[in-house]
Amino acid sequence: MGKTAITADNVKKYKTIAKTCYAANIAYLILHVFYLVLFIISKLNILVVIDAAIIAVYLLFFLLIWKKKYYIYALCCGNLFFGFIGVTTVMTGFNTGFTFYLIGLCVVSFFTTYFSKKRGIKGSIVWVGLSMLIYLILYFVTAFNTPYYHVEKWLEVTLFSLHSIIVFIFMASYFIVFLKYAFSLEDKIMNESRTDELTQIDNRYSLYDYYGQLSNKDHYTLAIFDIDDFKVINDTYGHVTGDYVLKEVAKIATETLSDHYVCRYGGEEFIILLKENVAKEKLEELRKKIEGTTFEFNNTKIKITITIGAVNYANDIKLEKWISLADKKMYEGKSKGKNILVY
Repeated sequence: MGKTAITADNVKKYKTIAKTCYAANIAYLILHVFYLVLFIISKLNILVVIDAAIIAVYLLFFLLIWKKKYYIYALCCGNLFFGFIGVTTVMTGFNTGFTFYLIGLCVVSFFTTYFSKKRGIKGSIVWVGLSMLIYLILYFVTAFNTPYYHVEKWLEVTLFSLHSIIVFIFMASYFIVFLKYAFSLEDKIMNESRTDELTQIDNRYSLYDYYGQLSNKDHYTLAIFDIDDFKVINDTYGHVTGDYVLKEVAKIATETLSDHYVCRYGGEEFIILLKENVAKEKLEELRKKIEGTTFEFNNTKIKITITIGAVNYANDIKLEKWISLADKKMYEGKSKGKNILVY
């Protein structure tokens, strides 16, 4: 079961990163086509050739994504960007803003590390350090050397504005994807922490949440029940059969009390919160339904009963005290012969 859950999580994770990679690669292609147009208009012939070659490389990158080589794709993109940023900055000058991409690459490096199979932040720190080093090198190189091309002012302003906008959008997009994944993961963890793994109904932690959210507890009844002689079932038929019985009891309880709150408190004990005016009727219905059900597992037929203790809310009692009072009622029922509701 553990392996299935891990596989499902991985599928969801890699769907997220696959979509991100496809979207990013399409965006890079569109961007480089735009550069190509600008370079052709400005007659920057060397950059025209370089950019055309880069477009061809990005088309090949779709093959990497298709083969799910996400980490290799990220590495190739990063190195290609380093090369492109270096060449364009030296040829057009620092003020065209190509170096802004180095800031964006820092975000991508941490994002990729999070979704990678390889855990740890050393690789990301190396990328950040390398980005900072290249940024400073390009600054000093362009500060003391004339750019290869004399770029017209309109092109310089266009490129600077374009890169500012792109990097802000780029970073925001990656953070949005990350946050969406983080929120979905957080919801999943919260849900699992409040769901009983075996029966898939609420557990005791969920009970405390539900109790805390009840604004008016007056006219509520808390009932606790367990399966009579459950240890005998485990000892006679085995724990697998015992687990089956627990799951079936949980199913019957939630179906019978569909308008009320049911949780597995622990072991073979279940707790119910329901309105006082229907409590006795519904709890008796549950007891009789379980008594009248034949549980069949691995060609073995089993008859079981439950004993229920119930107490109405009064005097602003705390949940622990309320449970304790209902528990005493249940054990009173045990002493009376079991298979009974003590209210």
